[in-house]
Amino acid sequence: MTAGERNLSRRVAAILLAGGSGTRFGADKNKVYVEALGQPLIRYSLDVFAAHPLVDEVILVAREGEKEILESFPCGKPCRIVTGGATRQASVLHGLQATSADIVLIHDGARPLLQPEMIDHCLEVMGECHGATIAVRSKDTIKLTDDNGFVTMTTKRANTWIIQTPQCFNRSILLDAHQRFGADPDITDDCMLLERAGEPVKLVEGDYTNIKVTTPEDLTLVENFLSERRPQ
Repeated sequence: MTAGERNLSRRVAAILLAGGSGTRFGADKNKVYVEALGQPLIRYSLDVFAAHPLVDEVILVAREGEKEILESFPCGKPCRIVTGGATRQASVLHGLQATSADIVLIHDGARPLLQPEMIDHCLEVMGECHGATIAVRSKDTIKLTDDNGFVTMTTKRANTWIIQTPQCFNRSILLDAHQRFGADPDITDDCMLLERAGEPVKLVEGDYTNIKVTTPEDLTLVENFLSERRPQ
């Protein structure tokens, strides 16, 4: 399926994770509600999913006690709010269980610079695999170390990528992987679950601006990028 074409036999759900902490950011509230240019961070990606013609529904995964905040945001298409779990993987699992869609797009609520083309490109490759993720090539040399900080291996830069979101999956395949491997504390994203299950994961080249807001410096960058996108 090419970008913009709709496969009517395939339903797509976006699972937007709103359970971020404000600890490293230095905020006294969930960082996804920190404002950038007058709007909460999570609203930017929510608006993109809500406007995208290939996304049928949006599942918002909220922290306990924060569902009312998300209910105040307009969506414009079927939207469900569920309470997350104690970990990221538990929260994703709750999102997966809240939809019957064939394909799911999982996205961090603290990544406000999502672009419609990223959704298009992830969905385009789903005919050749059960999992795909937006990623960018590493600009730096990456080294692996032992527990004492000594280098054990230097990766080949041409084959080293920085993983972002959205990550796109066949829902039933990912749900099975969650049930089999989701309790492993070493799992840091959903692609790793498919890898554990022996499924290939396709990398789709994204954009270096698609950063996750973790520190106040990240927020400054995001506001600069958002300002550049706004019509003059």
